[in-house]
Amino acid sequence: MWAFILYFICVEVGGEVNDVETVKVMEGGVLNLHPGLEDLKGDVQIMWTSESGRENNRLAQMHQGKIYTHYDMRFTGRVQLDRKTGILTIMDIGTNESGLYEALIIINTLITGRRYEVHVYAPVSVPAIRSSSSVSVHQSTGTSQETEEFCSVLCSVKNDRGVFISWYKGGEMLNQTSNPDLNINLSLALELHYNDPEIYSCTAVNPVSNKTVHLHMKEICPRREDCLDHCGITEALVRLVLSGLLGIAAVGFLIDHLRFCPSQKRAAAASVC
Repeated sequence: MWAFILYFICVEVGGEVNDVETVKVMEGGVLNLHPGLEDLKGDVQIMWTSESGRENNRLAQMHQGKIYTHYDMRFTGRVQLDRKTGILTIMDIGTNESGLYEALIIINTLITGRRYEVHVYAPVSVPAIRSSSSVSVHQSTGTSQETEEFCSVLCSVKNDRGVFISWYKGGEMLNQTSNPDLNINLSLALELHYNDPEIYSCTAVNPVSNKTVHLHMKEICPRREDCLDHCGITEALVRLVLSGLLGIAAVGFLIDHLRFCPSQKRAAAASVC
């Protein structure tokens, strides 16, 4: 109620209430809001409130030199109000605590105010890169025919408020996308030539954080000749087992051959006799 009375007084007597300033902070971080005064001297009263939706809640108040921060149970133990500067500090801020924050100040007969539109963002997730398809394109040049191989890769990240995903070639952005539907993952495709020497990376970013993953072509899009090194342990084990079976078969054949030869010699000697 005191907040509404002060606001009404500010408007009626022509007191100054500054324009809304936007503040962006990461979830779990510390929010610091300044009342806009260099120093609080004399008879000062200050109150900080937060407004989310239709709710307006008192957070902290300084009255007759005393500090009060026990108004909203959701902020218990996380709110501080500096006696000298009037700075409001909220620790371990959550995404559900985004909204309008306001300081209403009375210094002697002067009434001022300051407003902040606070946006709290979760840290962006690490993007993942995978191969989506491999295509061979045959091109005829005169009497010869050349085969060009392309690999399509897909970069995906968990979607959230304010998230963009981008492909980069070196430091140059190739494409970028976002999606307001937060129930689906955010994805962006890129088609590359197997012999492309450039360095590619995928970056997920929101207003307070970013994560980058570099593309390793031979791991994501292995070619047949690179299969032993890059197709995975399963195929390498299969090849090793097949080689072992062939070796055992060869040894068995050699043993049977050695056994058969003496029998032939004995049979030939008996026939001569």
